[in-house]
Amino acid sequence: MAKASLSESKSEATEVAEATGDIIEGAPTGNLAMATSGAGITGDLDASDIEFPKLGIAQGVGPLSENFRKGAIVLDGEFEISDGSTEVEFTVLRIGKFFEENIPFGEGEIPRIVTPAEQKEIGGTTMGYRDDAGGWVQPEWKPMADALICIKGGSPDEAFPFEFDKNRYAFALWRIKRTAYDKGAKPIFSAGATYYRNGLKHGSFTLTTEKYQFGSNVVHGPKIRKGKLHDTKFVNWLSEFC
Repeated sequence: MAKASLSESKSEATEVAEATGDIIEGAPTGNLAMATSGAGITGDLDASDIEFPKLGIAQGVGPLSENFRKGAIVLDGEFEISDGSTEVEFTVLRIGKFFEENIPFGEGEIPRIVTPAEQKEIGGTTMGYRDDAGGWVQPEWKPMADALICIKGGSPDEAFPFEFDKNRYAFALWRIKRTAYDKGAKPIFSAGATYYRNGLKHGSFTLTTEKYQFGSNVVHGPKIRKGKLHDTKFVNWLSEFC
Protein backbone atom coordinates (compact mmCIF):
# COMPACT_ATOMS: atom_id res chain seq x y z
CA MET A 1 0.00 0.00 0.00
CA ALA A 2 1.39 3.41 -0.95
CA LYS A 3 2.08 5.82 1.88
CA ALA A 4 0.07 9.03 2.02
CA SER A 5 1.98 12.16 1.17
CA LEU A 6 2.78 14.68 3.90
CA SER A 7 0.25 17.15 2.49
CA GLU A 8 -2.47 14.48 2.42
CA SER A 9 -1.74 13.44 6.01
CA LYS A 10 -1.77 17.04 7.17
CA SER A 11 -5.08 17.68 5.41
CA GLU A 12 -6.65 14.65 7.04
CA ALA A 13 -5.40 15.64 10.49
CA THR A 14 -6.67 19.19 10.03
CA GLU A 15 -10.12 17.88 9.10
CA VAL A 16 -10.14 15.78 12.29
CA ALA A 17 -9.20 18.81 14.37
CA GLU A 18 -11.90 20.95 12.78
CA ALA A 19 -14.45 18.19 13.32
CA THR A 20 -14.00 18.49 17.10
CA GLY A 21 -15.38 22.02 16.95
CA ASP A 22 -12.25 23.44 18.62
CA ILE A 23 -10.87 25.06 15.47
CA ILE A 24 -13.36 27.25 13.64
CA GLU A 25 -13.70 30.27 11.41
CA GLY A 26 -14.73 33.40 13.24
CA ALA A 27 -15.37 34.16 16.90
CA PRO A 28 -14.53 31.31 19.32
CA THR A 29 -17.37 32.44 21.59
CA GLY A 30 -19.93 32.70 18.81
CA ASN A 31 -21.93 29.57 19.63
CA LEU A 32 -21.34 29.12 23.34
CA ALA A 33 -24.23 27.75 25.35
CA MET A 34 -24.80 30.05 28.30
CA ALA A 35 -25.69 28.09 31.44
CA THR A 36 -27.61 30.60 33.56
CA SER A 37 -30.07 28.44 35.48
CA GLY A 38 -29.73 29.04 39.17
CA ALA A 39 -27.69 32.21 38.63
CA GLY A 40 -30.66 34.56 39.02
CA ILE A 41 -30.54 35.50 35.31
CA THR A 42 -33.64 35.27 33.14
CA GLY A 43 -34.14 35.76 29.42
CA ASP A 44 -32.21 34.57 26.39
CA LEU A 45 -28.47 35.19 26.55
CA ASP A 46 -25.70 34.36 24.16
CA ALA A 47 -21.92 34.82 24.14
CA SER A 48 -22.22 38.43 22.98
CA ASP A 49 -23.63 39.28 26.41
CA ILE A 50 -20.56 37.90 28.22
CA GLU A 51 -17.34 39.92 28.49
CA PHE A 52 -14.28 37.76 29.00
CA PRO A 53 -11.01 39.03 30.48
CA LYS A 54 -8.27 39.59 27.91
CA LEU A 55 -4.80 38.07 27.92
CA GLY A 56 -1.99 40.33 26.72
CA ILE A 57 1.78 40.64 26.48
CA ALA A 58 3.32 43.96 27.51
CA GLN A 59 5.50 45.76 24.98
CA GLY A 60 7.66 48.86 25.09
CA VAL A 61 4.71 50.93 23.89
CA GLY A 62 0.95 50.61 24.22
CA PRO A 63 -1.49 50.62 27.13
CA LEU A 64 0.19 47.78 29.07
CA SER A 65 3.59 49.50 28.91
CA GLU A 66 2.49 52.11 31.45
CA ASN A 67 2.20 49.64 34.32
CA PHE A 68 4.02 46.45 33.32
CA ARG A 69 7.54 45.45 32.34
CA LYS A 70 8.28 44.38 28.77
CA GLY A 71 7.39 40.76 28.13
CA ALA A 72 5.06 40.43 31.11
CA ILE A 73 1.93 38.31 30.62
CA VAL A 74 -1.06 40.31 31.81
CA LEU A 75 -4.63 39.23 32.50
CA ASP A 76 -7.46 41.69 32.02
CA GLY A 77 -5.06 44.64 31.85
CA GLU A 78 -4.66 44.46 35.62
CA PHE A 79 -2.96 41.30 36.85
CA GLU A 80 0.61 40.34 35.97
CA ILE A 81 0.44 36.55 36.02
CA SER A 82 4.03 36.08 34.76
CA ASP A 83 7.10 38.22 34.18
CA GLY A 84 7.49 36.30 30.93
CA SER A 85 9.99 33.76 32.21
CA THR A 86 7.62 31.87 34.53
CA GLU A 87 5.47 29.39 32.63
CA VAL A 88 1.73 30.00 32.42
CA GLU A 89 -0.26 26.80 31.86
CA PHE A 90 -3.37 27.17 29.74
CA THR A 91 -5.85 25.05 27.79
CA VAL A 92 -7.52 26.13 24.55
CA LEU A 93 -11.25 25.58 24.55
CA ARG A 94 -11.75 26.94 21.05
CA ILE A 95 -9.78 29.01 18.56
CA GLY A 96 -11.08 30.93 15.56
CA LYS A 97 -9.18 32.30 12.58
CA PHE A 98 -9.69 35.70 10.96
CA PHE A 99 -7.90 38.02 8.57
CA GLU A 100 -7.09 41.64 9.38
CA GLU A 101 -6.72 44.25 6.68
CA ASN A 102 -3.09 45.34 6.45
CA ILE A 103 -3.29 49.14 6.47
CA PRO A 104 0.03 51.03 6.66
CA PHE A 105 0.68 52.65 10.03
CA GLY A 106 -0.33 56.29 10.28
CA GLU A 107 -3.02 56.33 7.60
CA GLY A 108 -5.76 56.65 10.20
CA GLU A 109 -8.05 54.01 8.74
CA ILE A 110 -9.57 51.27 10.89
CA PRO A 111 -8.66 47.87 9.41
CA ARG A 112 -11.44 45.46 8.60
CA ILE A 113 -11.47 42.09 10.37
CA VAL A 114 -13.13 39.30 8.40
CA THR A 115 -13.44 35.53 8.40
CA PRO A 116 -11.39 33.49 5.90
CA ALA A 117 -14.54 32.94 3.83
CA GLU A 118 -15.25 36.69 3.74
CA GLN A 119 -11.63 37.42 2.80
CA LYS A 120 -11.85 35.05 -0.16
CA GLU A 121 -14.99 36.81 -1.32
CA ILE A 122 -13.40 40.27 -0.98
CA GLY A 123 -10.11 39.16 -2.55
CA GLY A 124 -6.58 40.37 -2.02
CA THR A 125 -3.24 38.81 -1.13
CA THR A 126 -2.66 36.96 2.14
CA MET A 127 1.06 36.30 1.70
CA GLY A 128 3.95 38.65 1.05
CA TYR A 129 6.18 38.30 -1.99
CA ARG A 130 9.26 39.71 -3.73
CA ASP A 131 8.61 42.16 -6.55
CA ASP A 132 10.65 42.37 -9.76
CA ALA A 133 13.09 44.77 -8.09
CA GLY A 134 13.66 42.40 -5.20
CA GLY A 135 11.69 44.46 -2.69
CA TRP A 136 9.33 42.87 -0.19
CA VAL A 137 5.63 43.49 -0.77
CA GLN A 138 3.42 43.14 2.29
CA PRO A 139 0.17 41.13 1.96
CA GLU A 140 -3.11 43.01 1.84
CA TRP A 141 -4.52 40.78 4.60
CA LYS A 142 -2.72 39.26 7.60
CA PRO A 143 -3.96 36.23 9.54
CA MET A 144 -4.98 36.52 13.18
CA ALA A 145 -6.72 34.33 15.72
CA ASP A 146 -8.93 34.68 18.76
CA ALA A 147 -8.57 31.91 21.33
CA LEU A 148 -10.87 31.20 24.25
CA ILE A 149 -8.56 29.77 26.89
CA CYS A 150 -8.63 28.46 30.45
CA ILE A 151 -5.61 29.56 32.49
CA LYS A 152 -4.41 27.60 35.50
CA GLY A 153 -4.04 30.08 38.30
CA GLY A 154 -1.47 31.27 40.72
CA SER A 155 -1.94 34.55 42.49
CA PRO A 156 -3.79 36.71 43.19
CA ASP A 157 -6.85 34.55 43.77
CA GLU A 158 -9.19 37.30 42.54
CA ALA A 159 -7.73 36.90 39.05
CA PHE A 160 -8.73 33.22 39.01
CA PRO A 161 -12.36 32.97 40.19
CA PHE A 162 -13.09 29.36 39.18
CA GLU A 163 -12.05 26.29 41.14
CA PHE A 164 -11.66 22.64 40.18
CA ASP A 165 -9.94 19.91 42.17
CA LYS A 166 -8.31 22.45 44.53
CA ASN A 167 -6.81 24.45 41.64
CA ARG A 168 -7.96 27.89 40.54
CA TYR A 169 -8.63 28.94 36.95
CA ALA A 170 -9.60 31.91 34.81
CA PHE A 171 -11.24 32.00 31.40
CA ALA A 172 -9.96 34.61 28.96
CA LEU A 173 -9.82 35.67 25.34
CA TRP A 174 -6.40 35.91 23.72
CA ARG A 175 -6.15 37.82 20.45
CA ILE A 176 -3.08 36.58 18.56
CA LYS A 177 -2.02 38.79 15.68
CA ARG A 178 0.83 40.39 13.78
CA THR A 179 4.24 39.07 14.87
CA ALA A 180 2.63 36.87 17.56
CA TYR A 181 0.62 34.84 15.05
CA ASP A 182 3.43 32.57 13.88
CA LYS A 183 4.73 31.92 17.40
CA GLY A 184 1.33 31.77 19.12
CA ALA A 185 -1.51 30.68 16.85
CA LYS A 186 0.36 28.31 14.54
CA PRO A 187 1.58 26.00 17.35
CA ILE A 188 -2.01 25.72 18.59
CA PHE A 189 -3.39 24.96 15.13
CA SER A 190 -0.61 22.42 14.61
CA ALA A 191 -1.38 20.73 17.94
CA GLY A 192 -5.03 20.47 16.95
CA ALA A 193 -3.98 18.68 13.80
CA THR A 194 -1.50 16.35 15.50
CA TYR A 195 -1.00 15.47 19.16
CA TYR A 196 -4.27 17.05 20.36
CA ARG A 197 -6.26 15.93 17.34
CA ASN A 198 -8.95 14.40 19.60
CA GLY A 199 -9.70 17.90 20.86
CA LEU A 200 -7.68 20.82 22.18
CA LYS A 201 -9.40 20.53 25.56
CA HIS A 202 -7.63 17.20 26.11
CA GLY A 203 -4.28 18.82 26.90
CA SER A 204 -2.56 22.01 27.95
CA PHE A 205 0.16 24.33 26.69
CA THR A 206 2.71 26.41 28.55
CA LEU A 207 3.29 30.06 27.67
CA THR A 208 6.36 32.22 28.25
CA THR A 209 7.63 35.20 26.27
CA GLU A 210 10.86 36.03 24.50
CA LYS A 211 12.34 38.75 22.32
CA TYR A 212 12.01 38.57 18.56
CA GLN A 213 13.96 40.76 16.15
CA PHE A 214 12.19 42.04 13.05
CA GLY A 215 14.55 44.30 11.15
CA SER A 216 15.35 47.15 13.51
CA ASN A 217 12.37 46.37 15.75
CA VAL A 218 12.39 44.16 18.84
CA VAL A 219 9.09 42.81 20.16
CA HIS A 220 8.18 40.47 22.97
CA GLY A 221 6.17 37.55 21.67
CA PRO A 222 4.78 34.24 22.87
CA LYS A 223 6.73 31.04 23.20
CA ILE A 224 4.45 28.00 23.41
CA ARG A 225 5.34 24.47 24.44
CA LYS A 226 3.28 21.31 24.73
CA GLY A 227 1.89 20.86 28.23
CA LYS A 228 0.27 17.77 29.72
CA LEU A 229 -2.73 15.57 28.98
CA HIS A 230 -5.86 16.17 31.05
CA ASP A 231 -7.93 13.52 32.76
CA THR A 232 -11.53 12.94 31.72
CA LYS A 233 -13.01 14.77 34.70
CA PHE A 234 -11.21 17.99 33.88
CA VAL A 235 -12.11 17.75 30.18
CA ASN A 236 -15.76 17.28 31.14
CA TRP A 237 -15.57 20.31 33.43
CA LEU A 238 -14.16 22.44 30.61
CA SER A 239 -16.90 21.16 28.31
CA GLU A 240 -19.49 22.72 30.62
CA PHE A 241 -18.20 26.11 29.49
CA CYS A 242 -17.48 25.36 25.83
